[in-house]
Formats: sequence, structure tokens, C-alpha cells
Amino acid sequence: MPKGRAAVYARISSADQKEDLERQKQRLVEYAGGRGCQDVIVLEDAASGLNENRKGLAKLFELAAQKQIEAVFVTYRDRLTLFGFRYLEAFFSSHGCRIEAIDAGELKEPQQELVEDLIAHSSKLRWKDLRGKKSQKEKSRGGG
Repeated sequence: MPKGRAAVYARISSADQKEDLERQKQRLVEYAGGRGCQDVIVLEDAASGLNENRKGLAKLFELAAQKQIEAVFVTYRDRLTLFGFRYLEAFFSSHGCRIEAIDAGELKEPQQELVEDLIAHSSKLRWKDLRGKKSQKEKSRGGG
């Protein structure tokens, strides 16, 4: 494992939170640098913490399994997952990698994060439904 190599993982629940994503990444990179990490990999996702099919999270697992990183930094534990954090912690630890939540004292209530994720997911479904209805109307008019 390369000495001092770490990954930072930032996640937002929906695309309209891009500013928060950038703030997370900036804080995490600075934090990792302050911890002596010379090589920092930045991973991100714009998806619910309930979504298990996140590209950034999958890459994080891959890096840990290949022993390419020795630490993962997140702002809050719930950035990795809303449920089952201890399983992830055990997985990373078994590959010589630690997880560190830099804002552990300011953790959101799980209910708050779950409600935010459900609202974001519901909005996406509503938007898809509206787009689908609009497309059907256009097709019935001969417009597409």
C-alpha cells in the first residue's frame, strides 16, 4: 500500500446540492493533507445513502480491496451509508484501511437524512413521471 495514500468520499442526495458537494470535497482534501496524506483520491456521488449502486462508493471498495489506500475520510458516517456503517468499517479495516468521519460530533439525525433522501428520490420520480407524460402527449400529437 502506498504510504500516505488516502481517499476522500463526498456524497450529496440530489444534484441541486452541488455547492455542498464542493464544500465537502474541499474540506476533506484539506483535512487529509493535514493528516500527512501525500496522495489523495477524490471520490463522489450524487445519490441517496440508501442507493447501493454508487460509482464512487464502488471505486472506494475496489481501492480498499486492492490495498491502494490506508484511510478514507468522510464528513459524516452517513455519507457512506445510512445503515450498516459497522459492516463497512469492518470491511475496510480487514483491508488495512480506516474510516474517519471528520464531523462526527455534528452528525445529522438518521431520521433527518432519511427524510431528505426520500424527498430527493420522490422528486426525481415525480420529474421522470412528468417528463414521461409530456413525451406521451407529444407522441400522440405527432410531435415526436
